[in-house]
Amino acid sequence: MTIKTRCTLCDHPNREIINLGNSPPANNFIDTVHDGIKSYPLILDYCDHCSGLQLRHTLEKELLYSEYTYLTPDTDSLTEHYQLIIDFLLNENYISQDTNCLEIGSNNGRFLKHLKSNVNSVLGVDPAKNVAEFAAELGIETIVDFFSKQIVDELKKKREEIELIVARHMFAHNSYPNEIFEGIDDLLGNKGVILIENQYAFETLRTGAFDQIYHEHMFYYSVKNMKNYLKSHNYELNDILLTEIHGGSIVFVGSRKGTFSISSNIKEQLDYEEDLLKDDLIFKEFIEVFEHVKTKVLNELNQDISNSKKIIAYGAPAKAFTMFSALELDNSKIGACVDTSITKIGKIFPVFNIPVISERDLSQMEYDTVLVTAWNYKEDILKRSETLFRKGTKLIFPLPEYEIIYV
Repeated sequence: MTIKTRCTLCDHPNREIINLGNSPPANNFIDTVHDGIKSYPLILDYCDHCSGLQLRHTLEKELLYSEYTYLTPDTDSLTEHYQLIIDFLLNENYISQDTNCLEIGSNNGRFLKHLKSNVNSVLGVDPAKNVAEFAAELGIETIVDFFSKQIVDELKKKREEIELIVARHMFAHNSYPNEIFEGIDDLLGNKGVILIENQYAFETLRTGAFDQIYHEHMFYYSVKNMKNYLKSHNYELNDILLTEIHGGSIVFVGSRKGTFSISSNIKEQLDYEEDLLKDDLIFKEFIEVFEHVKTKVLNELNQDISNSKKIIAYGAPAKAFTMFSALELDNSKIGACVDTSITKIGKIFPVFNIPVISERDLSQMEYDTVLVTAWNYKEDILKRSETLFRKGTKLIFPLPEYEIIYV
């Protein structure tokens, strides 16, 4: 573990925004209950110089990703999201049928599968062997390794020029993004583009989505921060695409200086961010929403427990680790957590000791209340709610706006 007191992106001092306590590394489930799992601090810091938001404590990549259990789900909302990104790239002439694409942190290859017919070639790089095997089943070639100088050198020898490099929800997942960017710069063709997608820092803060803060998410990018970062590497931020996926994400498109025009979207979003940064308004609102959600959820759960109601959770994403730790929930309050990922079913949340069960197991359980920890898939869950949950079940959606819905 590394403890940072200065900004990794520009080496200026950081200051604390919020301390969410200690949590075990997200997505690292266990097979049996034991006491040997460590928890680490979740403290979000801010750099006034480059507007960078980052975790103070960062964990080694081997601890986070070598035995990874997250599989990109196959949902309608994600399928629509992929098409939105692809249409955006096509409409703005960032890609064509001649484009060769590399995705770093490609997971099970679902995005590349959707992109494949729109470009010349696709290739993924991902360190988790168990996850890459699913990509192979989809017909997506994947190099099973961390993106490194060695991988870059091998690709330069064997591959045609790469015109699109994609880093979706992973550029924020590395202690030293400069190392990733150096590899990107080395591989990218002179007229190529990079696509970086992450949770949008200002949407995370505005909605109070505190559970988006976990050890994988080491950085939280804004337009101002990404513009500054790319400029420091002689690149330009050319365009952005704001989406609703994962509770509010942003797609950044960048290229070498002077390669593509700069969209008016950039200035509009920069003005929006500047207004929210005045007098730390966005940070104050974030903390207020967090306290509000914490109070509402705990009051509801405690009242149900006092009335002998049985409580479970739905969704075992990384954000559930923060939800459980920040609200101090464990198996004394949450009887089980339902998930659809075969890499998680049958496992146990470390420290909280909450078992992960399948939807089939759910049909045989007694429960009254469901805390929806996968709230970012709210629409998908509600579409299936009448067949998935028992009639009369109380669903608690803690975010992005606290809401209770009865099935």
